[in-house]
Order: sequence, then C-alpha cells, then structure tokens
Amino acid sequence: MTETSLLSNATTIYVGFGSNMWKQQVKTRCRTAAYLGIARLPGYRWFIAAQGGANIAPGSGDDDDEVWGLAYSLQPEDEAELDVIERVPTHFTKNIIQAQLWEPMAADGAPADPARTGRLVGALVYISHERTATGKPRDEYVVRMNHAIADALSSGVPPSYVENVLRKWIPDGAQVGQIVG
Repeated sequence: MTETSLLSNATTIYVGFGSNMWKQQVKTRCRTAAYLGIARLPGYRWFIAAQGGANIAPGSGDDDDEVWGLAYSLQPEDEAELDVIERVPTHFTKNIIQAQLWEPMAADGAPADPARTGRLVGALVYISHERTATGKPRDEYVVRMNHAIADALSSGVPPSYVENVLRKWIPDGAQVGQIVG
C-alpha cells in the first residue's frame, strides 16, 4: 500500500510514543484518527521527564537508540486538538522527523512484523526540548501507559523494547506502588 492510498493530502502521520499508544485514548482525543501501524524513530531515546510523562530526545549515537510507537493519520482538527492537549508551544513543540512505518499484516488488524523493512515517512511527534531532566511517572500516567503497552505489544512493537526501555520507567499494573526511577 502506498502512502497516498492510506492518507489524503490533508492528513498528517502522527507517532504516539507514550500514553498515545493507547488506541482508545487516541480515539477519544481525536475522533477521526485512524490507526496506521507501528513506527520506529531511529536515533532517539525514550524517558520519563521530571514532570511525570513521556518524552524523547536525540540519542547518543548508539545503534540501540530507538523509540517505538503507534502511528495514526490525523485530520487537521485532530492535530489541533492534540496541540491543545500537548500544550503546544508551552510544554511541547511539534516536530516532523523521519520514522519507519510498518502497517498491519492483514486487513483484520494482524500485528505488524518489524522483522520486515518498514517504509520511511515524515511523522509528527511532540517533543519537549527543554524538559529533559528525568523523573518518576505520575500514578495516573502509569495506568494509561499500561493500557498503551498492551496495545503496543498486540500491534507488533517488539517485546524486547517494552522490557528494555518502557518497563525501566513504567511498572506493570500490579507494581504501581513500587515505582523505581
């Protein structure tokens, strides 16, 4: 499938790498958003900022620097809604960065296969370039992230990424009281 068959000229490819990997949250926030597949942002690292939510920053140049997320198509009104939620430009800025996109293996929503080569796309991400100090996740954010992690895994995000990156910051639901940052 080509990009033009997935998206009209008015849409934006957006990659949610934090709680916006939770498909229901995105659907609630962005009524016309459509799930496109899983995405990888090479050259970035994921962390919990001191304010208690997810952020990404350029990595140190290691081959391991990568952030995985879920990609959605956004209509302009959805993007405007996310701008408000992400508090652009006060807390986050909008960035278009190169991402690899893997679409689901079948129309029935079978998970994408990251062992194949993903196609390169320009994707919108929300990044705070100033809020780079690390911290602990807010309790409510842990709850939302656990929904997001479940959706990410069922969509094809590599389990090794979840265990080696996300779970360093986000305890599973049974361990919410035992947060280690």
